[in-house]
Amino acid sequence: MKHFIGIVLFVILLSGLSSCYNTSIPKPEKLIKKDKFVKMMVDIYLVQGIELSQHKDTTIRKITQTDLYFSVLKKYNEPDTVFIRSLIYYSSFPKDYEKMHEEIMNQLKESELQFKPKEKLDAEQK
Repeated sequence: MKHFIGIVLFVILLSGLSSCYNTSIPKPEKLIKKDKFVKMMVDIYLVQGIELSQHKDTTIRKITQTDLYFSVLKKYNEPDTVFIRSLIYYSSFPKDYEKMHEEIMNQLKESELQFKPKEKLDAEQK
């Protein structure tokens, strides 16, 4: 019985390692273009930063993170399935996805510079 469990674990490990080399995910029929996908991801990162529990307004407290995510999808008129498939497809190419992520971070930094008071920016640079 121990040998059988060992063989099963070995086969699972071997198949897991071999699947790392086969990362070719087929391109979905409906794929969000990279530019639009980056904009959507910027908005999703902004949504993640919203702290809903801090608001005193009870109507805002009733909003969930899920509602905010779906508002981003609605803004760009994309179904959640298309977004998820696009996310999986783009993330299956780590080097390209890393470049996209750098672009997302750069856009977020630009937004921060636009809205942050000048005094705080000067204090952070010192």
